[in-house]
This record gives sequence, C-alpha cells and structure tokens, in this order.
Amino acid sequence: MTKASIIIGIILAVLIGVKYGGFNFSDNKTASEKKQEKVEAKAVQDNVKKEKEKEKKKADKQQTAKIGGVQYDIGIDGSSSQEAVIEVMHKMTHQKVKAKEKWGAIPMIPDTINQVYTIVENSEFAQKADLLAILGNWKKGIFSEVDDDHNYFWTYQGGTVGKAYGIMSQSEEETFIRNNFKEEDLVSEASSQ
Repeated sequence: MTKASIIIGIILAVLIGVKYGGFNFSDNKTASEKKQEKVEAKAVQDNVKKEKEKEKKKADKQQTAKIGGVQYDIGIDGSSSQEAVIEVMHKMTHQKVKAKEKWGAIPMIPDTINQVYTIVENSEFAQKADLLAILGNWKKGIFSEVDDDHNYFWTYQGGTVGKAYGIMSQSEEETFIRNNFKEEDLVSEASSQ
C-alpha cells in the first residue's frame, strides 16, 4: 500500500464516521439546554394565551358597558316610516349582540316586540315580510340569529362601523341590561327574553 492510499483510506474512514457515526456538529446542545428551550417556549405560549384571555375579558366588558342613546319609549306608531321601525328594531338588538360599537338601546321585552310587530303587520313596508319574520322569531323567544338580524338592519342603514360578530351569553346580556336599563321591572323582564 502506498502512502497516498493510506491517507485516502483514513480520510474516507473519517468522512464515513462523520456521516453515519451519529456526529452532528450543528446540534451540540445538551439535554438540559434542550429542556430549557422547551420550558421557555411553553412560557411564551402561556403568556400569549394569558394576553388573549385578557383581551377577551376586556372585549366582553366592552360589550356589556353603558352605551349612549338608551330609550324606553319606542317613539313609533302606525304612521311611522319603515326606516324609523328598522331603527327601533336595530336598537333592540343591542342588548343581545356583540359589536365593536353600539349606539342606542331599546329594551327587547315582549311589550316592545308586540308593539313593533303590530305596526309592521299593519304596514305596507317594502321589507314587511323580512321584518315580520324577524319579529315572529322574537315573539317566540328565538334569538339564535339576532346577530344576523342586527346586521340586516345595520346593512339596510348603510352601516360602516359596528357590525355584529356574535351573540352575548345570558350572563353578558344580563350585565348589559343592568348597566343600561335602570328600571327594575325592565331588567327582570328583558333578561327573561
């Protein structure tokens, strides 16, 4: 064997050893360093999760806060325009929906729902069928699509801010009612809806 073949053999042996022998020069971290990285990654995830929960609580609190424009008299009658009726119905939804911004609220109680239903039923409104369908559900205590109802009114009115993105929980609605409707009989009647 020549000297060159011995050197080539040694070089090949080293290269094969590096390739297949389990040496990994790019990952020289000890087990404790790897464990520490996992702990740090978990801590970051936990902090992100806590921040998201904090933001959710803040958003939930915002949904139930006192808003301006609360009224108890619906201010419409049989001679009112479709636009005025839609405005009232829109404000009624505010006690039940989550939206970035809300202005105005009218208690959604059976008496109010029935008053508006009667006005719409006896009208010649272009949107009469849609409005009666919505009010019919409300009369039955069905509010599973109240966010869609809100957005129907919001879109009809040309809304740009305040689109509903969900429905408040029973607890959130009760808090909204307590914060916005001060008359005790309205609080208990509206929260039973």
